[in-house]
Amino acid sequence: MLTAPDRNRSVQVHERGDRSLDGIFRLIEAAGQPRPLGEVLAQMCADVSAIAAAEVVSIYVRAAGETDESGAAVFTMRGNVGFPAESVGRVHLRQGEGITGFVAEKLLPVSVAVADRDEHFKYIPGLGEERFPVLLAVPVVRAGAAAAVLVLQRGPDREFGSEEVVLATALAAVINHALERAEERARAQAPAGRASVRLLGAALVRGAAMGRSHVVPTLAALARGTAPAPTGGVTVDSAFERLAADFNARKASANATGEAARELESLAFILDDRRFRERLAAAAAGPSPLKSMSELAREYARVAFTAAGGDPATEELMAARAAEIEDLCVIVHAAITGQTLVRPGDILISERLRGFLAAHALARGVSALVAEGPLAEASAPAALARAAGVPLVAGVAGLFAWVHPGDLLVVDADAGSVRVNPEAAHVARFRNQRA
Repeated sequence: MLTAPDRNRSVQVHERGDRSLDGIFRLIEAAGQPRPLGEVLAQMCADVSAIAAAEVVSIYVRAAGETDESGAAVFTMRGNVGFPAESVGRVHLRQGEGITGFVAEKLLPVSVAVADRDEHFKYIPGLGEERFPVLLAVPVVRAGAAAAVLVLQRGPDREFGSEEVVLATALAAVINHALERAEERARAQAPAGRASVRLLGAALVRGAAMGRSHVVPTLAALARGTAPAPTGGVTVDSAFERLAADFNARKASANATGEAARELESLAFILDDRRFRERLAAAAAGPSPLKSMSELAREYARVAFTAAGGDPATEELMAARAAEIEDLCVIVHAAITGQTLVRPGDILISERLRGFLAAHALARGVSALVAEGPLAEASAPAALARAAGVPLVAGVAGLFAWVHPGDLLVVDADAGSVRVNPEAAHVARFRNQRA
């Protein structure tokens, strides 16, 4: 039997200063912080990287109700350390797609010694994954489904052991806590009384604006709803002509050079593609226009990747081109069905702002453009916004975690900030400055 002193000596209190525990303490603290989800996940990726000795850590999150055309859940990279910053918000994987999607489907951890040799591997252009072939993916499970997937990657010959799999599974539980806290904050910001928050980004076109936030739906989102029928007043040809006129006028006024000029010329070439226009008209006239348009956009993506011949830079360019074509399809579909995508005075918020959508929104008189993903100053959207004198803020982390369609926004592009649901004092200050 232990004496009292012996019993006291058998108890050890583990406080800060233990390097292995400090990272876990930081991770738990980050999970509970009332910051935009993007910032929280970025901090957690850095902490997990230190805890698990992984050069790359990514968190793919499933947005509530987000599915592709087939109904499969879609997971988006919302946090990362180790890959290019622009990867966050840009990389999407369906359930069952790639190793990440496979883990989300099976709800079990998966580790591989060489990721690109696995049958489930999916190559993502621009990430540079080939430098980190050792991979461990762990599901973040809630209510019997994957709410997210935690992915750790290392350089060659540094496989994850069984104890590290257990550790990563425990870390996934902390990430689940962060997601739950973000959802609690979102519920607390319901329309009856949403909190005011100030988000920061990069100011690409200076100025200030106030208006209601607006999101242009994707083809997949349109397909999930009740699709309106064509009105008969606008054809695909006339919609193309209107878009081409808007685009060419703004392209000319932008007087862009360098990369922006090349990007704008590339988009103009799509509008001049008679064969594409004919195929889009045929898709719009079919029994399932949205499905046919989606298939057409995906076909262009497949052709693009085949033509790229494995060159990552070319594949990334072609993937961006395919996304532009999807935006074009959304604009054309809205025109032939009599829908209004954006209204004068709206503040357009987007995950990735691209040329066609920027040109269309500017032609309709939006008061500002805000993007969650990063944009280069030499990009086509920035050149178009600059020519129109419309404020543009990009790289706004956590934009879609905090902003809902219809929220009142004050965009201060001079400071690179977006204030969501501003208090009365901020609204009055904005109006006084404008007056």
